[in-house]
Amino acid sequence: MNTPSKPQSRWIKFSALSIILSALLGQSQVHAQTTASSILNPEEVKGLLHMVEEEKLAGDVYQTLYAKTGLLNFKNIVSSERNHQSALQNLLRQYGIADPTTGKGVGEFTQPAFTGLYQKLVNTGAQSHIDALKVGLKIEDLDIDDLQKEMAHTQRADIKRVYDNLTRGSRNHLRSFDRTLRQMGQTYTPEFISQAQYDAIASSAQEKGYGQGCGQGSAQGRGRQNAQDRNQTQRMPQCIN
Repeated sequence: MNTPSKPQSRWIKFSALSIILSALLGQSQVHAQTTASSILNPEEVKGLLHMVEEEKLAGDVYQTLYAKTGLLNFKNIVSSERNHQSALQNLLRQYGIADPTTGKGVGEFTQPAFTGLYQKLVNTGAQSHIDALKVGLKIEDLDIDDLQKEMAHTQRADIKRVYDNLTRGSRNHLRSFDRTLRQMGQTYTPEFISQAQYDAIASSAQEKGYGQGCGQGSAQGRGRQNAQDRNQTQRMPQCIN
């Protein structure tokens, strides 16, 4: 029987060691993801999956309505919504949870309910500037309510911190939409948070915090708009977070 030469013997040992290390590394990665995701309770996982699609919904609707109406509220706020989505995507990666928004284009969602809601909101908002602003307020109204509920379902400090930052941003967005709508002589009635909470948010100052910024922008849109929009639209600050 032929005995392997020393170089061959070393190569065989090296190959065997590489296979063993690769197997161990693969098991370690799977274990890390399983351990990370098992830290969260089902409500926390469900909440993260829901909120990342809800933030995508906001960004997609605002991006589409800006293209249709030219209202700078949407242009300035859409980038903030993408940041909100990214913050949640980071949490999903951290806990080894598959991101339902991966590979999804504008208006595309894993949950069918979001697909239908996107179409409904865009169709409503495209009717006029007033309708578009009310759609923006409805989204922020819903977002604040859902984020508050999700914060109550978790004890994880990192998740609470992200939800808190997102809620602050949504309050600022609500203020921006509300001010512009009032300049047009219109008001919005909340469907999710209470009227008292809505009024308290709308009447208070912009909040400073993580990722917050505010610039000047015109509420004037491009293209055709109705006479009421045209006469009542004025320049005003637009917060982007």
